[in-house]
Order: sequence, then structure tokens, then C-alpha cells
Amino acid sequence: MAYLLDDGNFFPRDKFNPLNLNEGQKKIEEYFGPDGKYLGHAVCAAPFEMYTEINPTTPPGGTTGMLIGLMFQLRKWEFRNVERIDEWIEVNPVFAQLYQLTIRQKEEMESRIKSGLASAAQAVADLELIRHDYRKYKEFLDYFGLEYNEEARTWENGEKKKDAKKGGEKKEPDEHALKAMFIDLVDVHTGEGISMRSIVGRWPTLIVDFLKLSDDDTEPDKVKEKLDISKAEAVVLVTKNKLYKEWKKLFEPEIKSRFEHIVELVKSRDESVKWYRNWLTPVIARHKLIEEGLATRPDSFPGPSNWMRGWLKTVYYSPTLLSHASAASSILLWAWRDHPAPEIFREAGSERLARERLEGTITPYDDWTKKHLIFHKEHGLWTKYNWITDEWVKEQLKAFESSGSMVQRRLYYAFFHIWFLKFNMRFASGAEVEDTVYHIDGILMSRNVLFVKYCELQAKKEELNRYVNNLLGVKLETPGMSGTKPVYEENKFLSSVQRALEHAGMVFKLSKGGPYERDFQHRISKVWLHSMASQRYAPIVNYIKEKIGMGVN
Repeated sequence: MAYLLDDGNFFPRDKFNPLNLNEGQKKIEEYFGPDGKYLGHAVCAAPFEMYTEINPTTPPGGTTGMLIGLMFQLRKWEFRNVERIDEWIEVNPVFAQLYQLTIRQKEEMESRIKSGLASAAQAVADLELIRHDYRKYKEFLDYFGLEYNEEARTWENGEKKKDAKKGGEKKEPDEHALKAMFIDLVDVHTGEGISMRSIVGRWPTLIVDFLKLSDDDTEPDKVKEKLDISKAEAVVLVTKNKLYKEWKKLFEPEIKSRFEHIVELVKSRDESVKWYRNWLTPVIARHKLIEEGLATRPDSFPGPSNWMRGWLKTVYYSPTLLSHASAASSILLWAWRDHPAPEIFREAGSERLARERLEGTITPYDDWTKKHLIFHKEHGLWTKYNWITDEWVKEQLKAFESSGSMVQRRLYYAFFHIWFLKFNMRFASGAEVEDTVYHIDGILMSRNVLFVKYCELQAKKEELNRYVNNLLGVKLETPGMSGTKPVYEENKFLSSVQRALEHAGMVFKLSKGGPYERDFQHRISKVWLHSMASQRYAPIVNYIKEKIGMGVN
């Protein structure tokens, strides 16, 4: 399994058959059922009785209004967390009005994104070219002993005083490098028989002698005596030295002017790239949020995209049929709130655990949760989002404890998986109808299991950010993303021994620790789930039934 608590794959209780369990049902039975090996460490009870499908049909907007009303009502019932996890839409082009409002808008956004990415790519290319010039001219400035304060836009040169505190000397020009640059970039273009490189065959030490000259060496006789060379070579060296001095005099202010201009261009291009990214980010995010039912969406509920395409192809009210104007849309919601113990001081199994609960020392991110639910090699959250790290999860724990997602000293939570599947149809007579299926799924979760679902929620958000940043070529590290990635797996020896003993008819169970309920038959099913059904599950179902007039005379 990709993830122990994957959407839909574990809770298809509308077709529950105890004699023919699917893989997801087998796993949830193995881990969290009456004889589940995770009981005590975690609770994730998903009874098939706490699942309802309600199928109202109304005029256009009727069932959508019910969903919006339910979302507001959940907040009033102190469901502090109501999150939209997934959404898609598929519209038949015959349904022109809705098609223009959805799919055509998405196509227009695609055009904007393509043109915007092209402009951003060109801006990045221009920026890289200017940065190359920036690096080259910065090298020239180092040869001249010049420094430019880009913030204050002022020059500092060899006149800069020694900084006694830093122990740094004043920056001096590098005459050797400047002369080498003069020979390679300036003198070489004076022509054959004139440049030093072309006449070095006559005086093999000409270039070396030129590098030994100072700016004061302007008389041939003194240079002849200083370097012990011929008068002809001394005349050539003095001439080249005068040209070099004149070149430095002209080139220094020119390079300063050019560098100032390049600095401003770098800032301008860098700012333009940032603005391109800022302009495109909301467009890309908005385009990503308008998912089409036939698109490749590996995280879609209730199944993979190939299943979704096949289902929309054959269903009798499919929006892909051209015989009538139709549209299908889906919204998946997660909602949860704390679920108090039916009896006082009975959330924990002992006086010690009750005291720890009151003191708030039971953390949702303990070693067991880290090992079995998040970083387990086979079924941890890590298998679905392999970029998460221990540091990233700790960052989410801080947000989980401070955002209202968790209530202090509450160990159990009522978690609801609400899937809203809607079909709109317009007939040739002009009449319109809206048919909707509400799938309401209730799960009792312990605090650590809820925290894993919270981490999955944040990972989904991070995936969208990563998608946008990758498309724009932006590399932004989320806090904790570059940390460690511990991976755990089952103890194969103990698991094999346990299976062998169970096969021989001998029940073998390890001692179960953990702060959560272990008694599934009497405590979880008859106390916790019973109270959750009446206090949390029934109000949601009854709200929709009341809105559609079900059971009302």
C-alpha cells in the first residue's frame, strides 16, 4: 500500500464484504481491527456503519447551496478545520455557458502561462549575459584596485585608508595583471610587425622586460641601463609603456562608468525576473486548481486517473457525451474536531496515562508514530511524499499544536471524509437539473493518526508550491526540507514467528504499550464509536436530509 491512510482506498465501506476484503480493508483490519497489532499505539476506527450516501436531485444550484451551507455549519459546530482536499470538473462543450466559464478560462490561462514563461526565460537569459559582463568587469576593477559600493553607489580605490580593526591593507592596483591584459587585449590588435607578440622573435625577452617596467620608465637610455638591453629594444619598450599609461588613463574612468551601468542593469533584470515569477505564480496556481476529470491526477479520489477516465466514458450521464449539455464536478472535504471521552478521566487507560494526558506530555509525534506511520519503509507517509524529513515533520508539529487543529489534552478526534459528486444536465426543452451524491465517511482517530493526516494535508499544499516553483525554475527551500530522512521497516523475524504461531493455532501477542485504547470490542466500538455516531456523525447526515426534506412530512 502506498500510504496507510490513503484516501478512499481504505474506507470503501459501501461494498463491505467480511468474506471478501480488498487489500485496503485487510490492512486496516490487521492494524486497527479488534486484534490489530497497532492498538494501544494508535486508533483509526472506520466502521462500515458510519458511512452514508445521499443522492438528492434539485434545480441548478440546489445541492451546491447545501454543500456551502454544510461547510458553514461545520464551523458553527466547532469543526475548526474544514479543508478542501481535491476538486475537478469535466464539462461537455455543448454546455456552452458553463464551458466558457471553466474550460475556456483554463485554456486562456494556459496561453498566458506559455507567453509568460517565454518572457521569463528570455529575461533570465538576458540576466545571465549581463551577469557574465558583471563578473568580467569586476575582474578588471580588481586589477585597477577599485571597489564599488553598490548600495551607496560610491567608489573606493587605492586611497582607502588601512582598516586597523580588520587588519586589511589598502587595495593596490595589480600592474602585472593590467600589463598582461594590455598585451592580450589591446597591443595585439596594433598589427603584424608592431605588436609585442609579433616581434618577440627578434627580442625573446621583450614581454618579460615590459612587465618589469614602472610608469616612470619613459626614457630609452635609462631603460637600456636598467634592463641591460639594446637601445632598439629600449625604444620599443618605452613606446609601449607610454601607450600603456595612456590606455590606463582612458580605460579606468570608462570601466567605472560601464560597471555602474552594468550594476543597474543587473538589478533591473533581476527585479524583472522576480516580477515575472510573481505575475505568473497566481496564474499557474489557479490553472492547477482547475483540474479536469480526464486529466492525469495521481492523488485523485476515489481512484487513479485511468479509472476516472474509464468511468466518465461509460457512465450514462457522462459529460463526455455530445447528445446533451452536461457537466460533472467533484469536491473532496476533510473536516475534524475533538471528541471528548464519554466518561470523565477515561481517555487514557491508567492513572499514570490520565495524569500525562492532563499534563499534556503525550505528544502526537512520538517514536512509535515516527517509525510506523510516517517513515515506515512500506506504508509510511514517506512512501507517498519521499521528500519529507524529520525536521519538516517537527515544523508541522509546531503548526499542528498552535493552529487549533489539535485541542490540548484531547486524545481522540472525529474525522470526516466528505465527497461531493455533482452532475448538471440541460435538456433540449431548456430545463436544467442538478443531481448530487454526498459520500459521508466517519473515522475515529487518535491524536497521532490525525497528526499524520495533518502532515499529509500540508504535504499536498507543499506539492502545489513545488509544482509552481519548478515550472518557474525557482528553488526555494521550505524549513526542514534539507534535513534527515529516517526510514524504518518491520522486524521481519518477529513478524515471521508471529505468523507461524498463528498458523499453528497459537495466539502470540507482544505487550502493547501506548497511551490509547486497546479494548476494541467494548471500549472503542461500544463507547467511543457509539458516542461519535450520535454526537458527530448524525448531525452531519441529518443536516443534509433536512435540507432535501427527507423524512419530513
